[in-house]
Amino acid sequence: MNCVKCGNPLVEGNKFCMICGTPAGASVQTPAPAAVPGTAPAPGPSQDQVPLAPVEINPQTVAQAQAQAQVPPPPKAPVIPYAPPMVDAANNIIIPVGRKFRVYCPDCRHLSDDIKRDATAGFPCPVCKKAYAYGGQVLIYRMGNGMPSCAMLHVEITIDGLVYGEINNRESVRIMLSNGTHVIGMTSKPSWPYRPNHSNQFQIVIGPQSNNLAFKLSIVYRYSASAGLELVQCAPEEVPEI
Repeated sequence: MNCVKCGNPLVEGNKFCMICGTPAGASVQTPAPAAVPGTAPAPGPSQDQVPLAPVEINPQTVAQAQAQAQVPPPPKAPVIPYAPPMVDAANNIIIPVGRKFRVYCPDCRHLSDDIKRDATAGFPCPVCKKAYAYGGQVLIYRMGNGMPSCAMLHVEITIDGLVYGEINNRESVRIMLSNGTHVIGMTSKPSWPYRPNHSNQFQIVIGPQSNNLAFKLSIVYRYSASAGLELVQCAPEEVPEI
């Protein structure tokens, strides 16, 4: 009889191996497999584990989800490309058909916004029905900058001391002017917590060589003061949706 651990012959009557001390009646134990680094032992079965109930799938819910997944996103608003104006034989400006414009009638003093409907130099007044030709256009874009409260600020366009209506946040306006010298600027209406303010002014000359001018209006927030109005000249191509 040999030791189950070291294999040394055991003397009859000895209860332990004289070499390793293993009991004479010990049984052979199979070593457990070594664990692989980075892995965890598989959990054994739990006695209180409850089997999962089958899930019922509603065909109508699946059909609705598939229909929503197939709905295309809403189309983006088309961007109006810039189109330069033309000039007729009398040096009167003709803007492209379908574009917006704003005119101040010299007779009835009515300010109107309209759409150009024909390829002529005339811009009729909707009140007195008289049509006048103008030598040039001024494009103005109010940039969407500043504090959110600045976006609600009411700003008026002033040309030669006359009010040419308001310009809203992120709005572009085309104003038709006669040949000659004009002074253009901006004025903000009083709106809490802002006091009325005036922008810098530009003296412009409308004529055959300068019939297409453009400006950008920026509103700068000033703490505990009026919102500053800054008017800068720019290229006509920089005025969007015009």
